[in-house]
Amino acid sequence: MQNSLSKLTLLRCSNCGSDLRGLSSDVIFYCTECGRCWISGERFNPVTIEFVRADDSGSVILPFWRIDASVNILSRHSRMESSMSVVEGFREFTGRERGLTESDTGIHRDRFIFPAFSTNLVLSTGVRMHLENFLPDSPEQGKRYTISGGSVGMDDAVLLARGVAVGVEVSRSDYLASVDLDIEVHATGIYAVGCTPEKHAFRINGSKIGIPYAAVPDSDDILRLS
Repeated sequence: MQNSLSKLTLLRCSNCGSDLRGLSSDVIFYCTECGRCWISGERFNPVTIEFVRADDSGSVILPFWRIDASVNILSRHSRMESSMSVVEGFREFTGRERGLTESDTGIHRDRFIFPAFSTNLVLSTGVRMHLENFLPDSPEQGKRYTISGGSVGMDDAVLLARGVAVGVEVSRSDYLASVDLDIEVHATGIYAVGCTPEKHAFRINGSKIGIPYAAVPDSDDILRLS
């Protein structure tokens, strides 16, 4: 049997020196003592954190990325819902027929919010959250919050923001055929969002958005540490 050595990393807040709690897969850490938030890499880098809907009793506080970006729609084509053929008459549009039109190119500013923890629903959750009005709270003075599960790093967050931007275009009311876009990130931060643990899902407080436990690999550990 071969012995293997594991490297132990001591997690301490770079501001006040307090121990940081988190899961083994976490890269985002919140200091309960001084309220600073950090992303680990070659060193700890600070990241802004704001609390949203966090003061409901019994809430679990989960980290979400907030990405403010310019969305540059390079090309966007929509299609008709149906088409008319002289030979065959009315039929549903299949995408192989004519009827594509170009629309809505240009640049606009947008904000994307999506889970900063591992889940197989990140993009769809981000699209659903896109129209939610998330306004930061003023946390209760002296109250300590526990936040865990932040396993999505900065580079991945930017890639996911682009995916959510595409998903937002797909969810619009027209019939999208294709879209090509790019994003330029202006600001990033963490939203610490209050969620209510229900029977099968984390329910974001004040919304109908739920994230099933089955979609979150670390759900048991998140509930245990909260």
